[in-house]
Amino acid sequence: MNETLSSVINEPMKDGSKGQSMQEIEPTSAVDLKRKQRGQLNVIKRDDYKPTAQIQQKTITTGKVSHDMKLAKYRDRLLGALDGRIEFELFQLLDKRSMEIQGAKSENTEISYYSDMIAYVEFCNREELVPLPYLDGTVEAYLIQLEALGRKRGTIDRHVASLASWAEMLELDDPRQSFRVKTRLQKLRRRLSKRTRQAEGLRVEHLELALDLFNPEVARDCQDITLLFIGFETLCRQSELVGFDWSHFELQADGSGLIDLEQSKTDQEGEGEWLHLSVTTTNLLLGWGAVSNPNYNEGAIFRGIYSDNQMGDRLSTRGVQRCFKRIARRLDLEPSIFSGHSTRVGAAQEMIERNIDSARIMLSGRWKTMAMLTRYSKKIRAKRSGMADLTKQLHWDDEPMLPSGAE
Repeated sequence: MNETLSSVINEPMKDGSKGQSMQEIEPTSAVDLKRKQRGQLNVIKRDDYKPTAQIQQKTITTGKVSHDMKLAKYRDRLLGALDGRIEFELFQLLDKRSMEIQGAKSENTEISYYSDMIAYVEFCNREELVPLPYLDGTVEAYLIQLEALGRKRGTIDRHVASLASWAEMLELDDPRQSFRVKTRLQKLRRRLSKRTRQAEGLRVEHLELALDLFNPEVARDCQDITLLFIGFETLCRQSELVGFDWSHFELQADGSGLIDLEQSKTDQEGEGEWLHLSVTTTNLLLGWGAVSNPNYNEGAIFRGIYSDNQMGDRLSTRGVQRCFKRIARRLDLEPSIFSGHSTRVGAAQEMIERNIDSARIMLSGRWKTMAMLTRYSKKIRAKRSGMADLTKQLHWDDEPMLPSGAE
């Protein structure tokens, strides 16, 4: 043993005792486990995990910046990066057109356009290249840089699509039509896999187990279980779930409910769609309303809940993710494999397994193509393959076939 380490371990302590021996020192993993267990015990002692009749809205300053303010900052940053780097007439056109198209796309798309263009322009400035008009060698060099940074295939495709959108706006040549850029993209797509990890679905069995485990008298439990069931029955994306207000909900005479999805990713025109809620889910929603908003007539349905059991602002999309991971943890599942889309995935998988018509599933999930449905059904299709049928006919699934003498 190292003499210095030995002297530290065995050095007399202030109380006269010696330090721990090497055998007495706990492994890091054991320490981490105990720390985690203590943390879990501390969590359940918080007010938001205790039964309560009603929670109060907390007066807070969220510090959130409006979309217009965010866009203005992105626009100023882009113009600042381009100032003096491109021809003045082109700079003026970009300044004018960027104002004219504001509000024409979804908020997330607008932010992506600006952030992707800023990344490209800042790369050009570092490399002392002219960003606009697009030059074959400049765009190709940028693609090489993105690959070197480890960007995924889908991210690179999005960056190129953003550059093409700015080209259309400024009436420039589409960089994707260049032979050099097109060839570079083909090479990138061959090298980089488009495959992404599919979030696991929260299925009917999970919902029914959660219904037994969760305490309706605990505010956080009440919201979590309501969010779980509404997410499953509406197949809403996390951004759509957090957008629901009490004014969007209507109670029906038979005890079921309707909830108005005013706008979705595939409904940018805002035509809206009414979604059905079962009697079970409607009762959960009414129970959550009795806890969070007895008037049922204003404000967000889903809100953040603080550790002191007070209710904050509208729930964030990250809050939806945390909710589903919290549910997975309560069900002894691995939280990391679930995401804010897990109810959407699970609901689609349940309908596929029950042989519900694909057109009706697409209508429920508001998909325009079969692509996502095919992706969600990969594991199900594997169980329905010809080989799966063959092994069943051979009775190989009845019990494991082991070599003689094996246990």
